[in-house]
Amino acid sequence: MKCPRDGATLASETYEADVVVDRCPVCRGIWLDSGELKTIQETIEHDYSQQLQRINVVARAYELARQKSQPDIRCPKCQGELHPREYAYCSQILIDRCAECGGVWLDAGELVALEQFFEQAAAEEKAERETEARGKDQGLQRGFIASLWQRLS
Repeated sequence: MKCPRDGATLASETYEADVVVDRCPVCRGIWLDSGELKTIQETIEHDYSQQLQRINVVARAYELARQKSQPDIRCPKCQGELHPREYAYCSQILIDRCAECGGVWLDAGELVALEQFFEQAAAEEKAERETEARGKDQGLQRGFIASLWQRLS
């Protein structure tokens, strides 16, 4: 397969969860076949907790705007049109997805940025569940104390 950005031949390499990705040796972009991004998302092999504290939201917004101005590219697998869209509508990471074969083109650095986004989203979801559980526990404690108070009164 050829890189949709510069035409270089993509080289296969193993990434997380033994997912074989195709990387451009020139621009360092990555092609993921359908389902491979989901597999990587569900696998945590790298700890990005330190990098999460240093994410520059303004720089990401600038990069998103810059990428939106790039010319359209074709799918390296089926030659279908790659449609740029922001991943999850709030990540500030633009991915190029093929409507024909379901593959995804990620420019250099976007896969790591997505993994950081996945880790941050998982941490926020965990914190939310813990907060809800604490609220339920406090409610049970208050209810127990109130019923005990009623019996003693």
